[in-house]
Amino acid sequence: MPRLSESQVILRYYLYRATARPGFHYPVYTLFLLFNGLSLAQIGLIASIQSVVVVTSEVPTGYVGDRIGRRNSLAVGAFIMLISNASYLVATDFVGFTFTFVTLSFGGTFVSGSGSAWLYDTLKEHDIEDDFTYIQGRSRALAQWVSAASLIVGGFLYAVDRFYPFYAGVVVACISLVMVLRLPKNEAYDDTVEDVGEERLTIVDALPVVRDQLSAPRLRWFVVYLALFSGAIWTMDMWIQPIAQNTLEASFGPTLEGWGLPESGIIGLLYAAFTVISAIASDYASDVEELLGVRKAMLLIPVTIAATYVFAGLFPLLAFPMFFVMKGGGSVVGPIRNRYINDNVQSVGRATILSSVAMLRQVAGIPFRVGSGILAGMYTPLKAVAILGALFLVGAFLLWAFRPPVSEDYEPSSGAVAAD
Repeated sequence: MPRLSESQVILRYYLYRATARPGFHYPVYTLFLLFNGLSLAQIGLIASIQSVVVVTSEVPTGYVGDRIGRRNSLAVGAFIMLISNASYLVATDFVGFTFTFVTLSFGGTFVSGSGSAWLYDTLKEHDIEDDFTYIQGRSRALAQWVSAASLIVGGFLYAVDRFYPFYAGVVVACISLVMVLRLPKNEAYDDTVEDVGEERLTIVDALPVVRDQLSAPRLRWFVVYLALFSGAIWTMDMWIQPIAQNTLEASFGPTLEGWGLPESGIIGLLYAAFTVISAIASDYASDVEELLGVRKAMLLIPVTIAATYVFAGLFPLLAFPMFFVMKGGGSVVGPIRNRYINDNVQSVGRATILSSVAMLRQVAGIPFRVGSGILAGMYTPLKAVAILGALFLVGAFLLWAFRPPVSEDYEPSSGAVAAD
């Protein structure tokens, strides 16, 4: 098979990202679970089980990606997520839906490390790895636009028939699997490419490689910073619905009631708006990186997000701007973060290392989720989020003052992998 051109590879990657996570079910899955007789406590338990699955699976599935090839790992993940989407159509109880969400999380771990690793190494093979932030940001934006449309369509489909959003999800999941199989393999895993000179990671070498690369000076404190960011900042995601509901009731309740608009419908539109903002922001990630540089971007954007948490705790009407700053800022930070990590790790074991970072971020989030739950019970969800923002600001100040996560001499380039 002739080698695909740069434009062909990028187009196929965009098509894959556009179909990888259909969101038809997202605005209605809780309603669907309740319709099938699950309690809120059971739904919360399923979410906890998902977290355990992600934490325990990230590194093993990242290693599998390094062994069988990143494209093949993406295919395995797409197939498992197809099973997850299909299981909605037959699940009727707690056990069945636990299977649905466990397979969803397990399939996602095959993608989290291998997706970024595949893209970076593929671009490197074409000598365009400097475009990583731009291409990943653009692909994420495309995926968000598709997701925004599917969120709205899914809500209307559910109004017609409760199963229609899940039928649509299965169809798109099948298309996604086809799109994955059309991606080229990285040269190190392509049997048709000779003398690529890549070393395959063995199980004996995997953990020392992860330890050595993540503890290297350029990554050590960056990973700590990401753990703080994921724990203190992204924990707010679990409080969006109660904060939105409380704010709507307190500020616009009579108006919405007079217009005949249900709160659930407004929250659904709010989620679609989040997705649109995320799409636009992600598309400009490379421009932000070029304007600010990685160092300033990784300082200013998270600090801005955390500051909006604090201000919203003082002035509740700022809750809605806070949501958009969080979603938009997170979409900009993601590609820049991934670029920095990829620049500073070796190709051998890349997927394993990226999965390890994802696992550490998940682990770091556990005490923040538990703590914010306690704080929300003592005060309100919005006050709990404000405290999370303040904790991040303090932690970020200490890190940047004494152990800067991004070194001053870092410059994104094809030769940016640190030797120290």
